[in-house]
Amino acid sequence: MEYGTYAEEADLKERVQLEELTSGNYTLTLLRAQREDSGSYYCQVEEWVLDPNQAWYQLAKDASGLTEVNVRMPDNNLHVTQLPQNISSLEGESFTVRCQVLNRTLAQSRLSLEWLVWRAGEPERRTLARFSPDGVTLPPSDEGEPSRLHLWQPSPGLYTLTLQRAEEQDSGAYSCRVQEWLQDPRGQWYKRADERSAATYVSVRRPEADLLLDTAPLNVSVPDGEHFTLDCTILSRSQPGSQLAVSWSFHGANRGAEAETILTTERSGVWRPLAPRWEGRLQQIQLSPTMYKLRIPQAKPTDSGNYTCSVQEWMMGPRGDWYLLAQEESLIGWVTVQSKESNLQSVICSNDALFYLVFFYPFPIFGILIITILLVRFRSRPSSKTGEGKNGVPLLWIKEPHLNYSPTCLEPPVLSIHPGTID
Repeated sequence: MEYGTYAEEADLKERVQLEELTSGNYTLTLLRAQREDSGSYYCQVEEWVLDPNQAWYQLAKDASGLTEVNVRMPDNNLHVTQLPQNISSLEGESFTVRCQVLNRTLAQSRLSLEWLVWRAGEPERRTLARFSPDGVTLPPSDEGEPSRLHLWQPSPGLYTLTLQRAEEQDSGAYSCRVQEWLQDPRGQWYKRADERSAATYVSVRRPEADLLLDTAPLNVSVPDGEHFTLDCTILSRSQPGSQLAVSWSFHGANRGAEAETILTTERSGVWRPLAPRWEGRLQQIQLSPTMYKLRIPQAKPTDSGNYTCSVQEWMMGPRGDWYLLAQEESLIGWVTVQSKESNLQSVICSNDALFYLVFFYPFPIFGILIITILLVRFRSRPSSKTGEGKNGVPLLWIKEPHLNYSPTCLEPPVLSIHPGTID
């Protein structure tokens, strides 16, 4: 068997097989077919006869019909899951996105995978990481900070991407792009298929604010120089691991007075008074992580007014920075400090002897005096009311004296004489 020029040029010698199955039946087999092998194939037959001189000469020549051969790539059977998903995660936690290859073109093909994300406000998708048979390629991380991405293949065809210590800006649409690679007869790999999965929508949010204070203010009244205590009670907080900062404010009772912050406790527990006049006069007691007390000894009349409690709840972010999660303010009390005035009432009330002399002894004395006057009046009335004298002669008669007296004074009664009538 001889090879033609084309076979030499196309490097077909190692891939061509020619067989004679039966007399007059020939086959040509081309191994490891390539796309370049596509074309029209035919066979040409020459019949040679040996003449009497033992020389061969061509008796006949004929060619078969054309056989069209089309060498094509394998059909694309790559299929990636197209079911959209939704994931909700709290900031600081981890979330995992899955990518499932349901079918592939050939079992011996290779797969490479690219994780993509499209965040809000970005013009296009961005590559997060690449996974290929040659290894994993991750984006460069911040200096001194380990990568938050973790790629894994739990089983053939299943790929996962886990993002640790999630942040709000990690929210977006995540998807995977799968490429299938096949090997040609020369041993070179070429890309046969490329498909992107449906998006997985990830929402990373901060914890819900659930800070609640006791809103039942007290009405406190204390004498000058005494002490009073106010409570700031936190009924609920957003997260157990949060830190609280507490501030106390005072709004004086005088018209036009402005509210002032008198004491601040930072989330680290350090507290300090802010107004100079309160320096050394305030005592704060923390009975529990959610119970604070403010004690003001030796209260002054200028301490009268409204007292409020303001609480800030701070949370630690994924990168170790603290941010304000919630803030609430509550009126905790109206305080009245009574001043000590030296007036008649205070003098009488402070002396027991004067108190009894003014408010107790006068009442029985006035009662006895009134009873005596009434007895004198009724005994002095005449037994007969007729105004006639002897022999029926009318007399001048004097009306019963009319006594005007006051039960609250000791003046003598006034006698009023009214003339009678003579018939």
